Amino acid sequence: MIETDGIFDWETNGINNGFRYPHQIAIIDNDNEERLEIKNFRIPYYELPSPYALAATNMNWKKLKEGPSLYEKLPEILEILLDYDILWAYNSQYDTGVLTEALFACGHFPYLYKDKVVCDALPFISLAAKLFPDSLSIPKKEDGKFSHKLSDVFNENFSKDDSIIWHQADGDVRATSRLLNKIKKEVPELWEYRSRMFSKFARQDLFSNYSIWARYYYPSQQISPMLPIYERDRDNYFSIDIIKYEKSGGFSDKDKEKIINHGKDNGKKLPDWLHASYLKTPGVIFNPEWFDITLEYNLPKDSEIQEIKNYINQYLPGPKIWPKKDIKYLEEDYFGFPSSQDKAAWDSFHKSVSWDEKIQVKFKDQKSKRIAQRIIFDNAPETLDDQPYKIIIEFIKSRWMNNDHKVPWVTVSKAIEAISSLENNGSLEIFEGYREYLLSLKQEL
Repeated sequence: MIETDGIFDWETNGINNGFRYPHQIAIIDNDNEERLEIKNFRIPYYELPSPYALAATNMNWKKLKEGPSLYEKLPEILEILLDYDILWAYNSQYDTGVLTEALFACGHFPYLYKDKVVCDALPFISLAAKLFPDSLSIPKKEDGKFSHKLSDVFNENFSKDDSIIWHQADGDVRATSRLLNKIKKEVPELWEYRSRMFSKFARQDLFSNYSIWARYYYPSQQISPMLPIYERDRDNYFSIDIIKYEKSGGFSDKDKEKIINHGKDNGKKLPDWLHASYLKTPGVIFNPEWFDITLEYNLPKDSEIQEIKNYINQYLPGPKIWPKKDIKYLEEDYFGFPSSQDKAAWDSFHKSVSWDEKIQVKFKDQKSKRIAQRIIFDNAPETLDDQPYKIIIEFIKSRWMNNDHKVPWVTVSKAIEAISSLENNGSLEIFEGYREYLLSLKQEL
């Protein structure tokens, strides 16, 4: 069966987790550049356009306040994404993070279904250049470090294309597709293994056999041989970075102390050579034998491996315990959503045709209640009762008028200062009328 590949890229209103608020997505068929889907939608009415995001994409601020909501467009977006067998994004951790936040903000389970593979084009393209330098190359900056900026990588491997506008979703997916197709055409042996490099299930096979696997660190294009030695749970292993272990001189008393201390406080560092391997990491993981790569290393002695495993078993037993996140805002609190007691209610909410029907759906969990109220306020505020409507209005006022520049959302004062800063670097028509709008808000509030 021929697998289909789709590439997606979001344009967002911010960069802080939970507050990125997408307003555009482009999705392209890697086998047909003409099949390019672009979906535009506004940010929530309770958010303000970020001048810096507008300047980066050269988009007029009014466009972010007009059109359908993300809630209205999300079903179309998901239908397109899920039509592909394999999904790609350039620096996928960002784009999948935006997708997670979008799903959560719209009252959905915040992850794509489990067997969907999302591949990161950035390290994959970088690895192709490392292993097959006659086909691709990664440029270097003046300081001698590699530049994996998409525009730099594209221009290094193709002649300049003025039809591609950088930092706009359609241009970025087209550029990514052309780079991937170059690999598909010129390095088919690498392309054949593309999904296995990112698939949790392929990694499970590799790790459960305790086979040597290769870790690829794209900033320096370094390939490190890794030896899995201990299964913590179905998604987490401990592996030895063999080169680092050899350089360290072996399992020292200091290393033993680090393992003991980490067992008491998981904020403490493990030995540099002991790698907490997570099967769902967005990075590249592969079997060196797939490409006949010879990695020179000396395996630790069996007695040393057994001693390390004994220490892990004694001081780091059982499943991995993830450190608790300091969650301050609802936008970040998507873990465990939706509550099992509200799954049926959310199904009913999404299936309801009218907003009058949706508002009748009752939720039990407080998180679900707050998300539902925000969705309704953003799409049909007139259906809310007076009390919840007033609460949300006061919430919006407090956010917009907040004078703390460290908050992760756009405030009136931050937006005005950003416009002034950007206009000093040149007149920008995209801000026309925005300062006046913000000043009027300041007076009204």
